[in-house]
Amino acid sequence: MIKALKTTILIGALSLSSIGCDDKSSKAKLIEPQVETTQEVTKADVIEKPAVVNVAKEASDVFYTTFKDPAKIAPNDKKMILVFGANTDPYTMKLKEDVFDSKEFQNRLKNDFSPYYIKTQGNLKHKLYHEGEFMDVDTKTMITIYGIVGTPTIIFTDIKGKAVIMVPGYMPTKQFMVTMDFMDSKKWEGKDRKNGEVYQALKDFYIANGIEVSR
Repeated sequence: MIKALKTTILIGALSLSSIGCDDKSSKAKLIEPQVETTQEVTKADVIEKPAVVNVAKEASDVFYTTFKDPAKIAPNDKKMILVFGANTDPYTMKLKEDVFDSKEFQNRLKNDFSPYYIKTQGNLKHKLYHEGEFMDVDTKTMITIYGIVGTPTIIFTDIKGKAVIMVPGYMPTKQFMVTMDFMDSKKWEGKDRKNGEVYQALKDFYIANGIEVSR
């Protein structure tokens, strides 16, 4: 079963995420490979408005109109953002509310990227652009291909659909948008993701853009 990921940052050969970073503190926590720290997202963090059911529905509606239909997943001459999530996961719900709360966030996703939301609970059929052609896959196969172990997991790709950054966990709006800026900056080009070069460049970019990264 795909588990819900707590707010976590993991810097290593394969992935990076965030902990203790929000729009007020502008902090990201850096952790060495094989070390993981978690921070609970409380019910108050996830649901802090009246008329909870209505807000949740509105947030989901905006989220699904911001993201493209995952039946056919392709860059379309843009970098892709793939979000693997679960509708029962509070961390995925928090991400949906973040998108709902920010028009700027919505516009960046829709205009600058090809964003797709993949529900991990089901097993839908997808046409996935891979190495210049489409291949038929189902959701479970995509989960295996990308090594998804928890939700949300966010993957940023280049315009050919090749994964550049894999983020296992929730990222607050500011850090998410700075990560999009990093993708636009192309400072990751020519760097190796597997040996950590891309994540070191991302760390440097965070610091240069006012996000404190601490060990």
